Amino acid sequence: MRRRDKWLIAALVLVVVAIAIRAALPTLVRDRVNAQLMALEDYDGHVGDVDLSLIRGAYRIDNIQIVKTGSGQPVPFFSSDRIDFSVEWRSLMRGSLVAEGQFFSPNLNFVQGKTEEQSQTGEGVNWAERFEELFPFRFNTVRVHNGTITFTAPGIDTADAIKATKVQGELTNLTNVAHTGKETFANFQADAEVLDGGSARIGGSVDPLAPKPTFDVNLQLRNVKLPQVNPWLRQYIKADAEAGDFELYLELAAADGKFKGYAKPVLQNVNIYSSEEPEENFLKRIWEGLVDFAANVLENDEKEQVAARIPFTGTIENPKTSIMETIVSVLRNAFVSAFARSLEGSISVRAVRENLGEIGEPAADAKDKKKSKEKDSKADGDGEKERESKEPTFGPKRDT
Repeated sequence: MRRRDKWLIAALVLVVVAIAIRAALPTLVRDRVNAQLMALEDYDGHVGDVDLSLIRGAYRIDNIQIVKTGSGQPVPFFSSDRIDFSVEWRSLMRGSLVAEGQFFSPNLNFVQGKTEEQSQTGEGVNWAERFEELFPFRFNTVRVHNGTITFTAPGIDTADAIKATKVQGELTNLTNVAHTGKETFANFQADAEVLDGGSARIGGSVDPLAPKPTFDVNLQLRNVKLPQVNPWLRQYIKADAEAGDFELYLELAAADGKFKGYAKPVLQNVNIYSSEEPEENFLKRIWEGLVDFAANVLENDEKEQVAARIPFTGTIENPKTSIMETIVSVLRNAFVSAFARSLEGSISVRAVRENLGEIGEPAADAKDKKKSKEKDSKADGDGEKERESKEPTFGPKRDT
């Protein structure tokens, strides 16, 4: 056999082996992914198919499902038609080998059951670590396309779950590839439709490398019609809403093991009870009347809205909410003025670090620190005034 023929045969063998390996790789990867999902604690998972794209350093997972074992829930905890994992080429150009993941039509179903076994909330699993196990490189970007999120509680049918649809969102700079000169913050944002007509928007930043949770989150929920949540109103306040609009604004930030924020719910044009359609149950009629009366009493006459600013501060281990401040807030809104329907922009990671030094400390120590700060501030102000009085002024004096 001539030498050239030997080389041709060797090359042909290599091509056949490469083709065989390429054909077998999707099955091998699929089996590996299924093994990883089946090894989850309290959860089981399965993928239908895997497709590889070696040229662009990517692979695709089709028809993935993750279910809570033993919960007996009719819906999986997570499912998605398709997930793409690939090398992020724009980061590779910067010298960083990181990945990006894209979720197409994902569904996330949270269920608060009567018992812990019946609940399906995702607790007990570090999903970020499990997610990164599916691809050999750290993820820098995650995107969601046309997602759905549902939440169900005891006494609420699956059909009446609170649902967010058409979720579009992204989480970027997780590995701090794009150095901003600031802390290693990753940014996230998402938009969704909620409850057949409402809209939700969430955005903010998070430091994925911080030893303690460090983040800044803003949330807006708008144009929700109260009758859409009647199953929840019947379950928790035993009343029906015939009309009314609901909005919610929330800001929350955390740093150094502490957090600070507020929630501002806004109700407009509320009608809980109507005498035109009398309720057969006499006791329920009385209760609905009381709920509607309370809404009318606390409603701002000029803007026809009920709002409350609910502040909350504390440490991550011991959160707390001030009930008294909430009551004062509601009454102030009722009899003085309605809140502006927009985010204040008053909560940030910097605000948490600057203003929450007293959280978790004894009340006496916090009070002494506050007095000390006020004393120092007054001293600085007096010194500044004294300096101003000694310094000459030039030019005509202007009114300020």
